Amino acid sequence: MIKENSLNSRERALRPGESISISILGDYFALTKPRLLFIVLMSTLIGYLLPAGSSINFTLFQLIFGTALTGAGAHVLNQWQERSQDARMMRTKQRPLPSGRLEPEEALIFGIILSILGVSYLALTINLITAVLGALTLGSYIFIYTPLKRLTWMNTWFGAVTGSLPPLMGWAAQTGQLDWNCVPIFLLLYFWQLPHFFAIAWMYRDDYRLGGFRMLSRDDQHGSRTAFHMLVNGVLLLISSLTFYFVEQGGFFFLLVAIMSGIGFLASIVGFMKERSVERARMVFLVSIVYLPVLCTVMVIDRIFII
Repeated sequence: MIKENSLNSRERALRPGESISISILGDYFALTKPRLLFIVLMSTLIGYLLPAGSSINFTLFQLIFGTALTGAGAHVLNQWQERSQDARMMRTKQRPLPSGRLEPEEALIFGIILSILGVSYLALTINLITAVLGALTLGSYIFIYTPLKRLTWMNTWFGAVTGSLPPLMGWAAQTGQLDWNCVPIFLLLYFWQLPHFFAIAWMYRDDYRLGGFRMLSRDDQHGSRTAFHMLVNGVLLLISSLTFYFVEQGGFFFLLVAIMSGIGFLASIVGFMKERSVERARMVFLVSIVYLPVLCTVMVIDRIFII
């Protein structure tokens, strides 16, 4: 049951004319981390469209729906696991759980239901490989990446593996198997995540320290290690993006865009190396969230209309 103090906090948070039920629905929706979930679904879509001879049919809807349920469940359970840490951080303390608008038991049940429904739906409507990859994504996020955030700054490298699995789900849904041709999209997602999250960790390094998270920036107040790892992975990102052309998953138009966008991403990282400030880190972050949708959009256009 909802405790009285939680109900009062919900009532205090309501805008004029807003009902309690709408507010609660908004809190449940916030638990799914919709912006992060969008990136997961976008990468899954790319993986579905990349294989040669791909066709768009009802399977795509089933894939997106099942992945959305699985990803949402993982995000809800992640917030349930980190509610105590989130309560100590300025950027997260107003989330539904640390603020008290939802009870931990509500989030736990919600997350478990979403997760079971998501993996089961993928198994029943797509194929076993896709469902296993979905379960692996869910399990690695909850049982490996999330606990490691409090144990070692290497957690980001493990978390990047988890974040690179959704496009493989798309590939398996389209082809019914995994092969070496899906490696480029895995690497692209992997090397994109690292400078993206390094930038976030630098911007909020004091907040992460308060929350008890061991990020790369925790013991790197001057930013030299963060800048170095950003640069290395930015270069690897550029290289991995070029492999799509050489394995014939992207044409010359894609190659040009990959080169230009990759250089632009590297330029923002070099800017951070020269002036290791929050503003420069934010620029790396902003460039990263533009880079991926642009490259993926061009990849789809090139794949469907040009090749």
